[in-house]
Amino acid sequence: MGGALQGPLRTVRTYPQEVNRLNISWKSLVWSAAAALLLSSLATPLNFLTVFLIMPAFIVLFSMFDVKRFALHLIPIGVVAYFLSGSWGPAIVTLAFFFLVPSIAMGHLYKKGSSAKSAVTAGFVIILAQVLLELLLFSALYNIDLKAELTAQLANNLKQFETTSDLFPAGWAVDTARAFGDAVMMLLPTLIMLFAFLLTVTAHGFSRLALRKIGIDAPALPQAKTWRVSRSLVLIFIIALIASYAMSEDRGGYWWIAVINLVPILEIAFLVQAIGFVFFLADAKKWPRAVSLLLCIPLLLFYPRTFLIGLLDAAFPLRKYFVK
Repeated sequence: MGGALQGPLRTVRTYPQEVNRLNISWKSLVWSAAAALLLSSLATPLNFLTVFLIMPAFIVLFSMFDVKRFALHLIPIGVVAYFLSGSWGPAIVTLAFFFLVPSIAMGHLYKKGSSAKSAVTAGFVIILAQVLLELLLFSALYNIDLKAELTAQLANNLKQFETTSDLFPAGWAVDTARAFGDAVMMLLPTLIMLFAFLLTVTAHGFSRLALRKIGIDAPALPQAKTWRVSRSLVLIFIIALIASYAMSEDRGGYWWIAVINLVPILEIAFLVQAIGFVFFLADAKKWPRAVSLLLCIPLLLFYPRTFLIGLLDAAFPLRKYFVK
């Protein structure tokens, strides 16, 4: 390693060459074991939590080594995860490639010294493209009707309530499952984008903390107080909102699906700006950081209404008024 990792990813502290090599080797073994365990955990009920920790493990390993040494670490990781997952082994190894590709892209940009925004954008686009490609392949190769599968699975689960309680009328399970399936399929683009965004942002946050622990600097996202969206999104949101009411009689069409997905996506964007506004206000008024964090809790809890704060902040120069 030569005493310090060279280039954009530089070590925070300087160690003698032998000690640094020993530390990196020991830590790489720990992170390799963590990656294998996290992958195998996808076959357990804990997968809804561990799914957000797999990419940071790959990013840290990729940041430690060159491509060849990183590839050598992937072989035992895949083998261990395969055998620990039992009958889920082939599926887990396949999922490993899903997380591996965006992790390599983000780690490569970190090494080049690119901004965190570039790394997060690249990871988001790659995950989004992979999810869409997999949905297309599953539908084409296996002739899977996602809507029908989701509705059938949900109906089977809801029938337990229908048969064990007199509160629900006959056919309630099927009708509820069908309505829920329709809603999910219509909002599927939004759900996919939200999943890709959360996966990428958490990967960046956790990997940055982990890299700092092993003495490697990684770029940070812009400070929350600077988060702002383009004012043109306000006009787009108003047009989309009006269109969603005007097209209510044409439910199910292409433009209807596009509009009802655009509205929540823009609402989330304005919610992010609302969070940025809270941090800006806290900084301008010299409030403790804990205050701004506490104020973000009601923003998230009452999201269907609080995005309006970000909408107003984007439409009008509110920040100037508060500074004055």
